Amino acid sequence: MENKGIKPLILIFTILTFFIFIISFLVFYTTENFSPTCGCKLPPWVIIIIVSSLGLFVGLATYYIISNNYLKEKKETEKNLIKILDILDEEDKIILKKIIENKGEINQSSLTKSLNLDKVKVSRIISKMEQKSIIKKEKNGMTNKLILEDNLKKLFLG
Repeated sequence: MENKGIKPLILIFTILTFFIFIISFLVFYTTENFSPTCGCKLPPWVIIIIVSSLGLFVGLATYYIISNNYLKEKKETEKNLIKILDILDEEDKIILKKIIENKGEINQSSLTKSLNLDKVKVSRIISKMEQKSIIKKEKNGMTNKLILEDNLKKLFLG
């Protein structure tokens, strides 16, 4: 997920660097070669404005494309979350919410204490959630460590 945030920044930085280079080159070229005898028809300030406008246009178009992709991805993620939450019972949702609040991991004993539920009931709900591939249960001393599945961790925690 971290790479998804870096790629647009790299793209924007590359485009900006490219246009700064082009503008610098054109300014240098026109100031060195601009004279009434060279046959140049455009003064340097016109070239700078044209290339800057082109750079602004390309930058805005890139931003528009990147933001559209981001919004589509966000809507799809929300749809997936809604589908996931629809298959869960109320008790499952409460436990899932508690796991998400604890960054995707929580001890079963602390979960039971924080929800004020019976140990047996929590154990049954957890087993059901484990069968649905929502969480993983790992032994952690005298208790179990409940871990949100990786694909759900990406959806809920980013």
